[in-house]
Amino acid sequence: GNGVRCAMSLVDSAVEKYLEEVAGRISGLLAIHLSDRDGITLAKTSSVESKVNIPSLSAAFASASEQAGKLNLGCNSHIILFAKDLVVVQVMHAPLVISFVGKSNLNIGMIKVMIPSIRDKLETIRDKVESIVASTS
Repeated sequence: GNGVRCAMSLVDSAVEKYLEEVAGRISGLLAIHLSDRDGITLAKTSSVESKVNIPSLSAAFASASEQAGKLNLGCNSHIILFAKDLVVVQVMHAPLVISFVGKSNLNIGMIKVMIPSIRDKLETIRDKVESIVASTS
């Protein structure tokens, strides 16, 4: 909640620059959106995804992932949403949610290949947000 809002200042320009670099390597991508499990925006590469309520979608995905984990099916790591003219790929990196918003020709395979390195690069931010969440619980 409020503690994580303060974490927005923790996301420095290097993280946003990195997300911009990643975005430039994925064909069909419109934006990358980084939020916490409550949907609070920490960083984003563009406001072009305004057609999609990414904060609400991120919070719903985090909650659904948590519930799916209780079904003994293993950990839910990502979800793909196909809408009329958009594709949204959301990746869990608890307590972070990384959302990729693209056109119908979004290169989902490239996103899947890049997920491990993106998670590695966001590890410091993840740890900071996780410690804020733990201290406010």
